[in-house]
Amino acid sequence: MTRADLTEREEKILTAVIRDYVETARPVSSSAVVKRSGLDVSSATVRNVMRALEERGLIRQPHTSAGRIPADEGYRYYVDRLMGPVLLPERDRTRLTAELTVLRGHDLATVLTEVSRMVSDVAHQLAVGLEPAVESSVIERMEVVPLDATRCLAAVSMRSGQTRSAVFECASPADRQTAQAATALLNDWVAGLAVGDAEKILATKVGEKDCPFASLLCPLVEQWPALFHFHDSERVHYEGARYMLRHPEFSDDASILGEILDSEEALADLVRGPADPQDVAVTIGGENRRKKMRGVSLIVGSYRVGATVGRIGVIGPTRMRYRRLVGLVGHLSGLLDDFFSSDGTEERR
Repeated sequence: MTRADLTEREEKILTAVIRDYVETARPVSSSAVVKRSGLDVSSATVRNVMRALEERGLIRQPHTSAGRIPADEGYRYYVDRLMGPVLLPERDRTRLTAELTVLRGHDLATVLTEVSRMVSDVAHQLAVGLEPAVESSVIERMEVVPLDATRCLAAVSMRSGQTRSAVFECASPADRQTAQAATALLNDWVAGLAVGDAEKILATKVGEKDCPFASLLCPLVEQWPALFHFHDSERVHYEGARYMLRHPEFSDDASILGEILDSEEALADLVRGPADPQDVAVTIGGENRRKKMRGVSLIVGSYRVGATVGRIGVIGPTRMRYRRLVGLVGHLSGLLDDFFSSDGTEERR
């Protein structure tokens, strides 16, 4: 559908239906549209236009005697063509900046948990933060620490702020001095590399005949997949489920909330999928890949931590304030980019 498909009058009436329905959650009558649209036309003229919009699939009539409500296609036309520039109100921008500043120096998981809370409180929707995929994270430092005669602890910190640790069996006893020397060599090899590249380098180095500390580092190579395997449930941070239950669409039937939160892996996949790293993506109702999610909309943006990309977004009913929430997600994505490019989360360790 192109902009030429609707006349200026049709666009104003579609916008009026959407805005009135978003505010009231009730079908919109022709008389209500006359008041909201600012058009100098009669209710009869508005009814004719509304019938035309209904034929195009942009609005629909839920009951024979009711007014109209927006269809998914109507929301899409509005988002793509009509909602105009999106700018977050100054009070919200000031609040987000102030609350984000307090989080400087905290680890990534803490930051995203708090950011999700901030977003849910501003948006009055479910907010979701997704950490960057670990495979592309850059290793800041690794450490090997002997625990006893047969076991060592491997710990790693990444520039994204993520940390991992695992206990592995040593091929031969290792004292603290040997472990420190092995740690220094290990960091010479892998510090500054992405996890995937570091695994290949480590396997190659340890496989060489004259490799120092091979008996200590060989088990680490075997432990590598377990050390760096993140379940999506470890990477998802969400807040604001209570807001979902306040929407009339879900207040009588909370099953949709169960569908959203039943699997954090599925939630991560939902948020990860639609967003381009350069933009804010809006997925409306029936556009969702998962059939059971077709009663909700997602607004998802991205943020960068070094070379890695994470996601931040909101989930709510299709009846949402798209203009404001696109502005919120877009603004916060930019704030997080700046935060992680200048914060100690990236340089700390």
